[in-house]
Amino acid sequence: MKNLLEKRFQAHNLSRLSALIFDMDGVLCHTMPYHIQAWKTYVEQTPELNSEIDIAQLATMGGKRNSELLPELLGRSVSAAEVERWGQGKEAVFRELIRDRLTPLPGLVEFLKQAQREGYKIGLGTSACKENMDAILDGQNLRQFFHTLVMETDVQRGKPDPQCYQLVAERLGVSPQECLVFEDAIAGVQAARNAGMACWGVLTTHSFLELKEAGASHCIEDFLN
Repeated sequence: MKNLLEKRFQAHNLSRLSALIFDMDGVLCHTMPYHIQAWKTYVEQTPELNSEIDIAQLATMGGKRNSELLPELLGRSVSAAEVERWGQGKEAVFRELIRDRLTPLPGLVEFLKQAQREGYKIGLGTSACKENMDAILDGQNLRQFFHTLVMETDVQRGKPDPQCYQLVAERLGVSPQECLVFEDAIAGVQAARNAGMACWGVLTTHSFLELKEAGASHCIEDFLN
């Protein structure tokens, strides 16, 4: 069992790794369908949004913060007050939808345990709010594996800007060249590559070709193999 991950990474020409960094939504758990349903439900309940948002666009916007997502969905500028009100409303619906419904991606927990045994530093870099992060990490008993957590309010710029992953590496005390990021979103893969980090795509939200074109060096369906 010793150094299984190290051998796996070396097979993909990753020999200098000391840190593994995970996005949350779509990587720890397959949450995108719940996010889309939460937006649909919230928009239907919110007359001021009902006529403006094209829900079909959501499938291409994973990894983005609400402050960036809402202007794209609406096609216009959105005030900070609107972002806060609508974002909080939708995220409350999301948390209710995932209650007692989520499970970690296949193989994830054993993968994290093996990473701990092999001495890798483990970080989380998510565009999610604290309430969502707490609901997923604590609901799935995953918090114990992470040495540091970076969330929406820790950075000024969202993915594909590299700030999120740069901050994770800084807190872990490692260089970008020592990091491997696991990401399901195009913007997230781009953020990892913009940070100078290797990135493996997780095929829960986008296709192999989409993530490879974004910069993923390898793609996995889950953490079993």
